[in-house]
Amino acid sequence: MSRRLTEEERRERQDRRDARAVEKEAHPKVDKYGAKILRILREEAPDNPNIKYNSEYFEKKFDVSNITILRSIKKLKANNLIKDKQVHGSYAIDEKFSEEFYSEHCSEEIKKNVALIASLGGVLQQFKNTPLYDSVTDLIYFLQPEIAKSDKIFSSGRVVVSPQMEYDINTQNWEKVYDALQKNHKLRFRYTKPYTNNEAQRIVWPFQLVLDNGSVYLFAYSEYADMVLLYDLNYMADVVVLKDEFELPEDYDINDYSGGGRLGAYKGDKIEKYKICFTGYAKEWMKKHKLADDQTFTEDDESTTVSFSSSQYDKVLELILSWGCQAEPLAPARLVKRWKEEVLAMAEKVKEK
Repeated sequence: MSRRLTEEERRERQDRRDARAVEKEAHPKVDKYGAKILRILREEAPDNPNIKYNSEYFEKKFDVSNITILRSIKKLKANNLIKDKQVHGSYAIDEKFSEEFYSEHCSEEIKKNVALIASLGGVLQQFKNTPLYDSVTDLIYFLQPEIAKSDKIFSSGRVVVSPQMEYDINTQNWEKVYDALQKNHKLRFRYTKPYTNNEAQRIVWPFQLVLDNGSVYLFAYSEYADMVLLYDLNYMADVVVLKDEFELPEDYDINDYSGGGRLGAYKGDKIEKYKICFTGYAKEWMKKHKLADDQTFTEDDESTTVSFSSSQYDKVLELILSWGCQAEPLAPARLVKRWKEEVLAMAEKVKEK
């Protein structure tokens, strides 16, 4: 049987509740629209000085009422995240560093988290210009809105990704495909790559969106081809989300179709044993990187030979050609033949020059 609280204990509990209520009123939690506003003011507004980022702009941007935006703005101001007055007609990030405010409301752990999140933002740069980037960064600003400040405690990440190939995505296709993914609904579209029948309509079961090296692919089962395929999102036209549902199979993951290979977005049906000899700088580089789940190495003074299984035939060929004379395929035979043909074709082009 639990004992009854003393009068002093009850008073202490009430004091703590009152203190939390006062703190919540003074520094209300930033809502999802506030997080979006912070991201836009931090990342977009500096490059667009002619746009007025006021309540009317955000009302149209998010398709919500003006009062909803004003509530979000009030919370941002209460947390010293945006300035009390607009600057040239736009809301603006309050970059002033208040040592007293942050010493009271931000623990050392939170400050470390902010630095970590800033680094995560750097990693996310490789997905810039994708809806995924917008969604994840909105989440970051929601979880830790202080990241919007540019003071030394909230500095840029120290873990970053070097400049990557930029994405150019058909966002309408992304939204329709993503909607179908969430509902497990079939999609209908035309595929407009030059080597395809542009008039034929595909009906597919969408499994995954796959981001790889500047392109976004839909990995799906095609009723048209009766197999799983990768479709480049930018070559899908007249996309329609159908009412027909499908049952997601257990082996829907694209990783189940790589044959153990780790060379990016590629679906292959034939698992082959590869053997490639690397020399020069590639000799040491390869020993630090994993091309496939089952890779093994053999070495001598001049070379490193990598053996592995994969179904990513074309990706393996790309890897070999990217290393030039420092890479030589030894197996399978069809890869050796294809490599020789490519090298000879390049040599002919050199001669023509």
